[in-house]
This record gives sequence, C-alpha cells and structure tokens, in this order.
Amino acid sequence: MDEIKGLIKVVSEYTKRNIPLLDFKNQHQNGNKEMNLFLGIKNGEFNDDAEASNGIYGSEEVDFKFRMLKSRLNRKLLNHLFFMDFESKNFAKSANCYQEALDYLHFSRMLLNVEQTSLGTKILYKAIDLAKECEYTAIVIDCLKALREVYAKTYRPKLFQNIKRQIEEYEVLERIEEKADAIFQEYHLYLNSSVNNRKKNLKPFEKAIKELEILYKSTNSYNIFEGYFKMKVWYHELKGDFENVLKFIGEVEKKYNEGNINRKRFDTLFAQFAKGNAFIKMRNFKYGSIFLEQMLNEIDHTSKAWFTFAEKYVILNIQNKRFDFASDIFFRVASNKSFNELDENELLKWNIFRSYLFFLTGNRKIIRKFNYDKFVNKTPKFSKENAGYHVALIILQIMSKSNGDLSLLHDKLNAVNDYVNRYLNNSFSKRTKTFCKLLHKIAIHNRNYDTIVQKSKYLQDKLFGSEMAGETFVDFEVVPYEFLWEKVLADVKNFKESA
Repeated sequence: MDEIKGLIKVVSEYTKRNIPLLDFKNQHQNGNKEMNLFLGIKNGEFNDDAEASNGIYGSEEVDFKFRMLKSRLNRKLLNHLFFMDFESKNFAKSANCYQEALDYLHFSRMLLNVEQTSLGTKILYKAIDLAKECEYTAIVIDCLKALREVYAKTYRPKLFQNIKRQIEEYEVLERIEEKADAIFQEYHLYLNSSVNNRKKNLKPFEKAIKELEILYKSTNSYNIFEGYFKMKVWYHELKGDFENVLKFIGEVEKKYNEGNINRKRFDTLFAQFAKGNAFIKMRNFKYGSIFLEQMLNEIDHTSKAWFTFAEKYVILNIQNKRFDFASDIFFRVASNKSFNELDENELLKWNIFRSYLFFLTGNRKIIRKFNYDKFVNKTPKFSKENAGYHVALIILQIMSKSNGDLSLLHDKLNAVNDYVNRYLNNSFSKRTKTFCKLLHKIAIHNRNYDTIVQKSKYLQDKLFGSEMAGETFVDFEVVPYEFLWEKVLADVKNFKESA
C-alpha cells in the first residue's frame, strides 16, 4: 500500500493535468480538430497540407494556425509510442522484455528526479533484475550508474563500492559486445551488397564468424551469440550448403532446450524461417511439408510470421509441381481475415503467387476479383525494395506471351533486359541472368523450336548446373527456372505444330 500511496502523491503533484494523448476510444468526427485531422489522414481524405487545411478550417492556406495543429497532433502521436504493445504475436518475445526493462528504468529516474529515493531505488532494482535476466548490458549499466548516484548522495559506502565493481565488470563486457556487434554489422552490410561482392571471397566471412565464436565462448553473452548465430546461418546459405544450415540450427536448438541459451531472448522465428528456407532449397518436399504445415497450425494466424511460413509452403509445393496443393494453400491465405491488412509489398508478393498459380493451373477461382490481365501487362516501376518481385513479374509476363504476338514478346524481353541491366546488374544471381538470356532465344530465333534448342544448349546446361540462391539473395524465384524453361520449350513446340 505504501508504494501505491507514494505513486498517487507523485502523480497528483507532478504529472500534467491535461494528458497529451488522443482518445482512441472515440474515433469519430467531432469538435476536436486534432482528432478530425487524425481521422482525415488515416482514412485517406487528406493527402497533403492544403487538403487538410481546407477540411479542418475551410481554407487551403497552410497558415500558422494549421501548422500548430499539425505540430500538436504530431506530439500526441509520439506520446503514444510510450504505450507500444510488444506482446503482440508480430514481435519477437524479446521486444516486450526490452521495453519492460526500459520502462522500469524510466519510472525510477522520474521518481528519483522528484526526490522519491526509496521508491525510485526499489524500481531500479526491478529494472536491474529484468535487464540482467534478459542480458541487456547497456540497460544494466545505466541502472547501476543511477544506483551509484543514489548511494553517493545517501552515503552508503559499502553499497557504493559493490555497485562500482559491478559497473566495471559490465563495462568490460559491453566493450567486448561492442567489438562483436561492429564485426556483425559490417558483414551484415556486406550481405546487402551485390551478388558479385557476396560471392567473391568468403574467407573474410569465415574469419569474422570465427572471431564472433571466440568472443561468444569467452563471455557466454547472448548479445554476441545472436550475431554469431545469424552470421553462420547466412554463411551456409551463401555457400548453398543447406544441410549444414539444418545441422547448425539443430545444434543450437538442442542447447536452447537444455537451457544453455537465453530463453527470453532467443529468436526462434529466425531459426524456423531458416529451416523452412533450407527445406525449399534442398527440395526436401517430405520433411519440408511436415515442418511448414506444423508451423501454420502452431503460429497465430493473424501474425506476419504465419504468412511468411505460408509463402514458403506455397513455394515448396510449386517446386514439387503440386500446383493444386499450392493453390489450396493460397486459398487458405486469401481467406485469412488478416490478408487484406497486409502491407502493399506483401500483397504484391501474394498477387505474384496468385498469378503464377493461375498461369500454371488455369484455375480461374485463383483470380476471382483480381484483374490478372492488367497485372501481367503492366511493366512495374523500379523500386529497390521490390526489385526481386518485379523481375519475377516481368518473367511471368514473358512466359504468358511466349505463344502470342511476337512483337509484344520482343517488347517484354527488351523490358526485362533493360530492367536488369539498368537497375539490377549486380544484384541478382547468375541463375536469374542466365534464365533471362534463355528467354531472349525465343524471340531472337523467331520461335523456331529446333534452332532454339540447338542455340540455347550452353545456357541451358549452365542454368541446370547452378544452384538456387539462398535467403540472403534478392532473387524471388517463384517457380524453378528449369521447369519454366521446359514449359517455354513445350509451348514453343506446340505453337510450331499448331501453326
């Protein structure tokens, strides 16, 4: 009761009377201009300042009055960030622990600022216990420094010395963790560079992983382990060694189950995504199907993770040429109540799946309430984040025109050639480039089946002898290029015979 009494006293005396937040329980147009501006922007009624000013004040002039309104709304929206809900299934479980530790640190500082030393110190210890349990080193140090100040002010020499020793120990650990993080971030940057750079020389990557492993074993710090774990998975993916991806993840999961890896921090979803990706790249249809079906049944259906596993499940079945089963999974996705809440990029991805499945099956149910013709006839505008999706779409556009007007086929082939050379010359794997060159053979040789087969043998052998890129690549190979090329040849042959 004493703690509650203390908090009531602090809140009554020191907090703002007019809480600077929006009332989300009453989201309707009323006399509150801030709420009206919020709803107008949220509902798409206001696309710029002039429209918003006209809607709120009846004038398109963006004057001081409107700018002040926008500033107040902006500040209130920022205030809501103090109340983020990280318990949602869409966040890693560690996000909530981190936020809780930060909250306790913030609460304690506010109480210490108003001379509530006893209550502030009590909450500081809560923050320390949680931060230590979750291995948030920086938060532990901040808490200990706040305690050091308390014990200096209140003359508690023994407690002061104890805290001082802990700070020194954690600062040593923090320096090692910072060294490890610098290594990890540098190679994370490297992974986002061109394919040529990534594949050029993996020796530095191996060396970095070894350094992280040594630093992890010397400290047993989860903060170092996380970078080491991710880098080693990415390294095996870069090499195309997906058997070792599964083996390494299995070793890590065994340690996790034995309690040797921080259970509050370990990102199980990263491991599960990597496993699903490995099954796809290994064409392990039996165990991949069992694993991905299990994931879809276990994970919350409204979460982003569920859609990610569904995506992998669709790809696995397409690669296994089980197009009807892949279509059934797509129907499960499309009927999910959260499907229409996906962001624009995710919806683009699923529309590409939808279009490929229709192209492969001819099942018109898949394109119900969807303008397939418009989707596969419009050349997408370049955007870096959607580059892989756009190339997959252009490839589908070429495939759909392999038996149509030759001039239109030429146009689409020129489009993909221009797109890849102009924007993505160093971003894609050799498989994508090789397949695009193969597609050009259709038009170059005027759909002459025998000539295409003869002139494309080198490129075809090159494609069939290459491995699919790993998860770290920008390629979005919806259907294995080998199968698509065989389908192109079959379509060209049928076109010749029916001509």
